[in-house]
Amino acid sequence: MVTGASRGIGSGAARVLAAEGARVALLARRENLLNELAEEIAARGAPRPVVIAADVTADDAPARILETAYDALGGVDILVNCAGGSRPTTWNAPEESWAEGMTLNFTATRRLTTALLPKMIENRWGRVIIMTGTSEPRGVNVSGSAKAAVHAWAKGLSRDLGRHGVTVNCLAPGRIHSEQIDERLHPDPEEAKRFAEQNIPLGYFGEPEDMGHLIAFLASPLARYITGVVIHVDGGMRRFAY
Repeated sequence: MVTGASRGIGSGAARVLAAEGARVALLARRENLLNELAEEIAARGAPRPVVIAADVTADDAPARILETAYDALGGVDILVNCAGGSRPTTWNAPEESWAEGMTLNFTATRRLTTALLPKMIENRWGRVIIMTGTSEPRGVNVSGSAKAAVHAWAKGLSRDLGRHGVTVNCLAPGRIHSEQIDERLHPDPEEAKRFAEQNIPLGYFGEPEDMGHLIAFLASPLARYITGVVIHVDGGMRRFAY
């Protein structure tokens, strides 16, 4: 199951996983985009993904999503959490802003993961992969605080679940071509090019499939000994050496 699958990293992950032979469930709010992606994947020769149009922040979302996915697939062995979004704000933002951003970027991920874990534990095999973000905030951003919470929660979860054969890892994307990056953060192609040349050692923005290939590896049996880590996929933009 890939959440946030309608665009960006989620769609790239779904394409790569389907190409590697996984039966995929696509989850997001925009059903028309999910159906377009499902048809594209099917046209490439893979089984048509299951489309689940849902808002992950709704109170009843985990139960409805789980029922739909289990009816269609028989179970979920791999959960790729891509749903989320940046929420820059002021230091004195109202409580509603914090509640919305924390729900989208932390609580919804935690609740859906929790709903799917019992079956993984029962099967003694599972993969939870979560898109998070940078730990180098430029200012107050609700999503930054939420992602920090995800890092701490995922680390604890990895320690609790390791004995059951379930791994939990976080991926922190840099400038990956997506709706948020291309339309909100860097809408001017010339500015984006300058930013890449000045800040990214590899000199360019990544593609969603650059994340997808790592996701597919972490989802595979080959990555059985990798858990509880945060992996940065950013072309070298992060300045910390550890």
